[in-house]
Amino acid sequence: MKNISSTVQAINVLPGSMAVYDRKLNLLASSKEWQSGVQFELAQVNSSKSDLLDRFDASLKEAFNFDTSYFVEDLPAKKIRYKYKFSKFENEVEPLVLAQRILYTKPEEYRKEELLKQTNNVAFIGFWELNLSTKSIYWSEVTRKIHEIPDDFEIELETGINFYKEGADRELVTQVIDRAIEYGEPWDEDFTLITYSGREIYVNAKCQAEFENGKCVRLLGTFQDITDRVLKNEQLRISEEQFRLAFENTPIAFLIIDIENFKILEVNAAAEQVFGYSRNKFIKKKITDLYEPEEFQKNYLLIKNLLHQNSRKFENEQKFVGKDGNSILAKTYFSLNCDSKGIPKKIIAQIQDITELKKKNDEINRFVEVTTNQNTRLINFAHIVSHNLRSHSSNIGMLIDFLKNEKQEEEREMQFEMLVQASSMLTETITHLNDVVSVDINFQEKEQVHLYKFIENGIRSVRGLMVEVNFQIVNRVAEDFNVYAVPAYMESIILNLITNAIKYRDPKRRSWLQISAERINGYVIITASDNGLGINLERYGDRIFGLYKTFHQHSDARGLGLYMTKSQVEVMGGAITVQSKVGEGTTFTIKLHEEN
Repeated sequence: MKNISSTVQAINVLPGSMAVYDRKLNLLASSKEWQSGVQFELAQVNSSKSDLLDRFDASLKEAFNFDTSYFVEDLPAKKIRYKYKFSKFENEVEPLVLAQRILYTKPEEYRKEELLKQTNNVAFIGFWELNLSTKSIYWSEVTRKIHEIPDDFEIELETGINFYKEGADRELVTQVIDRAIEYGEPWDEDFTLITYSGREIYVNAKCQAEFENGKCVRLLGTFQDITDRVLKNEQLRISEEQFRLAFENTPIAFLIIDIENFKILEVNAAAEQVFGYSRNKFIKKKITDLYEPEEFQKNYLLIKNLLHQNSRKFENEQKFVGKDGNSILAKTYFSLNCDSKGIPKKIIAQIQDITELKKKNDEINRFVEVTTNQNTRLINFAHIVSHNLRSHSSNIGMLIDFLKNEKQEEEREMQFEMLVQASSMLTETITHLNDVVSVDINFQEKEQVHLYKFIENGIRSVRGLMVEVNFQIVNRVAEDFNVYAVPAYMESIILNLITNAIKYRDPKRRSWLQISAERINGYVIITASDNGLGINLERYGDRIFGLYKTFHQHSDARGLGLYMTKSQVEVMGGAITVQSKVGEGTTFTIKLHEEN
């Protein structure tokens, strides 16, 4: 026992807290510091059933079996941690274990470590440790949660590795562990993990190796779930790939522009095609170089608001100039590209050339307008046929009846003259109808007509009816008053106003219609006022010019006259309004352009 005696003597005088135990866990020797500290504490905890003694004995046994073992005693009240290290060494008689207690964390550092531990828990960062002497693994609470293992799950090296996805991930973790053990290489790797519940997640694991006497005794590191980050990065990658594909293949021109000086940084193939510049020529230009003169200034406020983030995007139509000086009408969409902090870095301009599309749309709109006008002419034509000719035929029929029943030769001659005038008016109406039918698609129909004469002709057309119902028409238009109008339409409008006034006269008093005209501010204003029944505008005001709308119980009412009058006035670029009061009369006002 010579060696043991010398060891005992050495331990007694060596500084530090250490002791020597045999395989039966008997204390053979100890330092003074051990005696006053650890030995005293072990005696105290033996009576309080603390786990310190159990861990101490278990670690001693591990050391005899595996050469080395450790455990840490945490003393929050003293703000320190002790590390217990057990190392087996061979004695001539039997193997012994040297036990050491080392101050693992000083009081001033304890608070920092506690804060770090709490921070890691908040950040959901776990810890792990692989004791190579015992082949045992320690996982912190967060690490266990990441793996989703139950509380009673026993962790071993093989089961720990098997959580890594079979294939490249499992091969990589095995490789980096081996290199850390053999060469002490630290590692920081991302892995795919299959949790205990079968869920696939992404984790980051870091590792540091601890060596003693040239041999790796422990691996320790951190463990973090990075699934959200990986998925977001993947989504970003997919978005960037989609943007790249769209950028390269879309028929819409894309320009990426620097916000500081409006310099063009990148363009796609569509931009080269729209503007005619090669990419190398493009990136030597600014976006301002592509605008027509003064066009950029019109849009500068929108771009300024974009840069100051008063708006995140804007779209409108703008005019650009191509390489050959050709004008390009484009629908544009400008948006900001910001960094992760939301600071604008670039402008992304999408420019769709709509020059040809605009021309086609203009042609279509013109065609629709022409077709609409032609349809309106046809409707007016049908109305003139059905309404105006009916008025003429009624007037002629009435005059014939008067002529047949008249005995006095002088009256017969006057009625015959009226019949001749009516026949002449019928012929003129038919001529106007022929003009309407023969109008060419691009022909400007309006011409200068004598308004006074048209009114007089309208009066002659209903002379017989006026005599029959004792109706008076006063033409206050000057004899030399001219207006630009479609003759057939003007004839129809005048005749409609007259027949409407006669049809809706007040039978209780002598009825009249007065027509006047004047020029005001570049317009001709025609006014037709009567003292007839009047119209309840509060009730019918929004329908007065509607098709087939009637407002009085009259057997001859069809609801066509005012609708056609409004239509004909508007085709000539004018407008018609009405003022009326029940029992007092009605005034129609027509507004036409003074010039053609």
